[in-house]
Amino acid sequence: MPLDQHFLTSMDVVEKLVKAVNVVREDAVVDVGAGRGAITAALAERAGAVYAVESDHRLLPYLNAVAHIHPNVKVFHGNFLTLRLPHYTKVVANPPFSILEPMIQMHIDRPLPMSLLTPAHFAEKLASTTPNTLLAYVVQLVYRGEVVETYPGSVLDPAYPGKVAHILLEPRKPHHTDRYMIKFLQQRGSKVRNALRNILWKHMHKREATRLVELSELPDNTLDKRVARITLEEARAIHRFIHESLAERFMFKNDYEQKPFDEP
Repeated sequence: MPLDQHFLTSMDVVEKLVKAVNVVREDAVVDVGAGRGAITAALAERAGAVYAVESDHRLLPYLNAVAHIHPNVKVFHGNFLTLRLPHYTKVVANPPFSILEPMIQMHIDRPLPMSLLTPAHFAEKLASTTPNTLLAYVVQLVYRGEVVETYPGSVLDPAYPGKVAHILLEPRKPHHTDRYMIKFLQQRGSKVRNALRNILWKHMHKREATRLVELSELPDNTLDKRVARITLEEARAIHRFIHESLAERFMFKNDYEQKPFDEP
């Protein structure tokens, strides 16, 4: 068994995870780290399709037994981060805690409702109104996060040495500057200066875009970094630069309800 896999034993928590995203027959829902199938079985009563993903082959008999009872359940054996799954509309899971960050990052480009059980400190960071990690900052570009409830680690087996929390991530409509920042972040392998030029080139002459980037207050050591390596402080500065470069041109200052690049 993976060291970070903890089975959810409280059916009350299972029900709350499932109900939080209003699962209906039109939904195809993924249960990541499905384990013995408690969440999978609850989802099967409501969803049109359930994809139970589990990397530990020793747990497959449990999930196959659930699939035998519920024909709308399909079991996938492997790493969720690398599997190619059918189209799905929601995620409801108690996932292995080691894949939480990359799992959530996977859904930045295609945000969808997620109801997750995570370590409490992780959930609180994602839902904070003043994000102090890069992941929380990026998540809040596309999601509204809410810590629904906190539980003792004893709701899991083996018990988690700390509190766990039910976090609900609901997609929100990004305002203009956020959309450009998301496009910037998608260019993970590019240098910052090149990624910024790519954003600006779509809206102005290449020479003007290059001039804006090179004359910006962003230092060379930031501009020369790969996008995947930037810090939270650099992300705030880059977001501010994008906003200032495009806001006046497209006159969307007034609908900028929240400025995630602002310092807390």
